[in-house]
Amino acid sequence: MLWVPMVKFLFMVYNQNVFHPVKRIEKQDPSLIFEPQLNSENDLIWLKAKSDGPDGEPSWKPLTDKLDQFLKPYQYGNQYGPNVVPCNNGHVPGPGQVCSVDIRHLGMNCTKENNYGYDKGTPCVVIALENIVGWIPDVYETNRLPEEMPQYLKHTAMNGNPEKKMIWVSCDGKNPVDKENLGPFAYAPGPFFETYYFPYQNLKGYLSPLVMVQFLKPVKGVLINVECKAWANNIVHNQRDKQEIGRAHV
Repeated sequence: MLWVPMVKFLFMVYNQNVFHPVKRIEKQDPSLIFEPQLNSENDLIWLKAKSDGPDGEPSWKPLTDKLDQFLKPYQYGNQYGPNVVPCNNGHVPGPGQVCSVDIRHLGMNCTKENNYGYDKGTPCVVIALENIVGWIPDVYETNRLPEEMPQYLKHTAMNGNPEKKMIWVSCDGKNPVDKENLGPFAYAPGPFFETYYFPYQNLKGYLSPLVMVQFLKPVKGVLINVECKAWANNIVHNQRDKQEIGRAHV
């Protein structure tokens, strides 16, 4: 058995930690949610890269199985129906239609064939927005970005196509030492959700847009607090409601 020093990721998002699509009319803004989660009660993710579990399978196999399970509806051939249409900024869904989600845009590294990076100690985490019926994002104009938005995200927003309206997404270490230990990471298809997927109307065939985050070179043997946020005028970052939603031991 090959043992690799562990990295502990403590993931944090704001408000709820509910993952499955839910119908919540009492909430005013959606929360970020993530997978893989093996236990919805304690949200603890255990991983040792290149090590075996008690049954001889890699210890990360339950995590990649959970990602496989979640992504199955997104696979080619599983998105079908007369109301499922491809969307872009020039073609938004009509009445009763929903947009398809092309998971090829989640990148080549974060795939089943590559074990979502878990065998190499570079885990991928998929994040989405909680589904709230009727919620319409009020996106930021690129000349009115909030002061507290990370600089790299501001740069991305200001240098993109101004016609494309995005809900922006950021992940980073919570504290300075976490930022240093976290190392580089990558978003796919990018740090955003396209707005043509909203509002969620509880229609058949609807799938939430996804962002895949891969941690590429975390420092091993330390606890790293990772904080993710979604950015729009009508998404509130409430420190009081923030919850720890998972530890990943790599």
